[in-house]
Amino acid sequence: MRSIATACGVFVLAVGSYLTFAKAVAIHREATAPLPDTDGPTGGCTLWFVGSSTIVKWQTLSTDMAPWDAHGRGVNGALIPQLTHWVGNEPAGPAPAAIVFYGGENDLDTGATAAGAMTSFERFMAQKARRYGALPVVAISLKPSPARWSERPQQTVFNAALQKLAATRDDLDFIDIRPLMLVNDRPGPFYTDDGIHMNAAGYASWTAWLRPALARSLPQETVRRCGAAG
Repeated sequence: MRSIATACGVFVLAVGSYLTFAKAVAIHREATAPLPDTDGPTGGCTLWFVGSSTIVKWQTLSTDMAPWDAHGRGVNGALIPQLTHWVGNEPAGPAPAAIVFYGGENDLDTGATAAGAMTSFERFMAQKARRYGALPVVAISLKPSPARWSERPQQTVFNAALQKLAATRDDLDFIDIRPLMLVNDRPGPFYTDDGIHMNAAGYASWTAWLRPALARSLPQETVRRCGAAG
C-alpha cells in the first residue's frame, strides 16, 4: 500500500508539473504571439482583416475581396487590447496596403463601456502608428446582433465615437454597415442560430457593401494598381 501511495504521489506531482509547464507555455505564447496568418504573403495589394470571430468565421473572405489579397487575421473572442498587443508582436516584414478592423463588440459584451472600448481602440491606432506609420485603417461599425440587442445603446455610442475619430485622422476611415443589417429597425435574416455570428447572407451583404466602400476609402493609386475599383 505504501508503494502505491508513493507512486500516486509521484504521479500527482508529475501531472502538476506538466500542467504548470503547459500553463507557462500558453502564457508565453499569449505574450509573444502575433496575429494568426503570419506566414501568408504580404504585399502592396494585401489587406489584413483584423478582429474577432466575425473575421475568423468569414470563410469566403479571400474570394469575396478579390482582387485584393485579403488575409483573415481574426481571433475568436478577441478584445481590442488583445488585438493591439498581437499587432505589436508582428514580425518585421512588408506592411499590407491597409488594415480592415472589426472589434469592440466583445469588449462591450464583457462589461467595457463605450468610452473604455474607444480608449482601447485609440491605443490600437497608436500601436499601428508605431509599427506602420500612416498605414490606412478602415474601421467597420459594430453590427446589431440579435443576441446583443440590449447592448445597442453602448454600441451606438461606440460607433459614433469611431466615426468622429475617423473624421479627425487621415489614416482612419469608418464604414457603417448597420443599415444593411437591419430590417424595420430590427436585425435582419443575416445571423446564425446563436444570434451573434453571421450566416452566408450576412457575409454576402458585407461583401457587396465593403468592396465599393474600400475602393472609395483607400488611396486611389493603390486601388487602381490593385485592380480593385469596385
